[in-house]
This record gives sequence, structure tokens and C-alpha cells, in this order.
Amino acid sequence: MTPARFDLAIAEACRIAQVPYEEFVSTVMAGSYPCLPGVAPGSPRRFGETDLLTLYIYGRLLAFGFGGLRAGEYASRAHAGLTAEPRANSISIALTSDGGKRVVIEQDLQRPAAAMLPERIHFDTVAIRRQLLPSTAGSTAEPA
Repeated sequence: MTPARFDLAIAEACRIAQVPYEEFVSTVMAGSYPCLPGVAPGSPRRFGETDLLTLYIYGRLLAFGFGGLRAGEYASRAHAGLTAEPRANSISIALTSDGGKRVVIEQDLQRPAAAMLPERIHFDTVAIRRQLLPSTAGSTAEPA
């Protein structure tokens, strides 16, 4: 992996998703963001829509006061959920009654499953996509 290519792609994606670059790189270097594109040898460092959406969620978790390692863990769980359900209307990170945590993907905004869980952080993926799309119009968030 060439550091210049690594930095360029990540810096652009962080700019688009409004995430502090230095904190994100620290999280990646600590191994707490396994969903980073381009991790597999020979795979391109290209941030697609799901990658940018997940990076945005990571940034909001930081803003809510989560540390980088915990935010990376939850963002990676969200990435897995959004990869499985790419048309999800929303995603929530919820605490369960037994003290566990889970990511809840919701297709129907009329009756969100996470609404039954009182302790949750809810993300409207439709609204986030609309916010991120204008930012990505002139950028592919990949190395030059």
C-alpha cells in the first residue's frame, strides 16, 4: 500500500463525510475500522455510497462523544448491516435489555423496529444519502 494513495482516498472521503481525518486515521491504524475499502490486498481504495454513509455515521458517533475505537466498532457493524440491506431507510444502534448491542436495519419508516428499544441512536439513511450526494457529485473519493 502506497501511503500517498492511502492518504488521498481517505482524506477525500473524510472531507465528504465531514469526519476529522486525523482521528479516523488513528482509528484505522488501531484496527478498529475493518470495513475500510481497499483493506484486502489488490482491492481498490474506493469509497462507495455505503462506505461514505458508514463513515458519516462514524463521524456522528464521534460528535456524540464516542471514542474512536468504539465509533469504529459501531460503524463497522452498521456497514455490515447496510451491505446486507443496501436500500435500508434507517439504521439504529440499540442497547438490548440484557445489556448487549445490536444494529437494527429498518426498511419501513412507518413502524421502525428500533422504536421498541428505548436506548438507541437512530440514523435516517435516506436523509444522510441526500446530504452526501451533492458532496460526491464532483468526486469519486478514490486516489488519483
